[in-house]
Amino acid sequence: MSDVTIAYFPVIGRGEQIRLICAMHGISVSELASTPLGEEFDKDKEAPFGTVPWMKDHASGLELNDSLAIVQYLVTKYEGPLTPKSAEDAARTAMYWGWVQDYYSFVLSPMHDIITGHNEVFWRNLRLTDTLAEGGKDTAIANLATLHNARLGFLENHLKAMDAGPFLTGEHCSYADIFLYTCVRTVEETPGFGMLRAVVGDSPFANAPIAAGIAAAVGEIDVVKASVGSKFSECPI
Repeated sequence: MSDVTIAYFPVIGRGEQIRLICAMHGISVSELASTPLGEEFDKDKEAPFGTVPWMKDHASGLELNDSLAIVQYLVTKYEGPLTPKSAEDAARTAMYWGWVQDYYSFVLSPMHDIITGHNEVFWRNLRLTDTLAEGGKDTAIANLATLHNARLGFLENHLKAMDAGPFLTGEHCSYADIFLYTCVRTVEETPGFGMLRAVVGDSPFANAPIAAGIAAAVGEIDVVKASVGSKFSECPI
């Protein structure tokens, strides 16, 4: 039986996609709450790169410390509904996952720092520190709202040109769809992102109906419904 341990924070973030992949592929998961929001895993000492998500597969002994490496390993090693159907499907899925990763890194991650009041200067959030230095929190959120709309516009135009649906690559849900879903629901529902919704509107994806529809389709998958429950409305970020 497949059995993995993951270390992450008690927030949605990059970890929820891994939890959902495991649920959809029947992979048993043990979770460790990482520092600085938990004491079960010291990311600075136990993770090779000092970051999370971190994962260990107890069947193979493999340890991974990168989101994309983790999700690609899980859907390849343990075949299931999210496993790419062809080389072309795998390439397009990775491309869309890359878009979501950029959106997460440059919109959601800085918002996390604003919400939690984290302004320590270090290599992952220097972009936020620079923004705050040039106008404070309100300016920072306004800049992130502009980026949210701009990057989402590129995706929406592309999906329209590709006649995409019901999922990013067509008929089958992919791990990129899972990541998109977690980001969309985070922006739409988590309490902390209310600061961003105050700028972009209560329906942050109203101008991106295709992307919003894809996220909605993921949310209708039975395993996703059962796994997520009310998590988004309860988690701060």
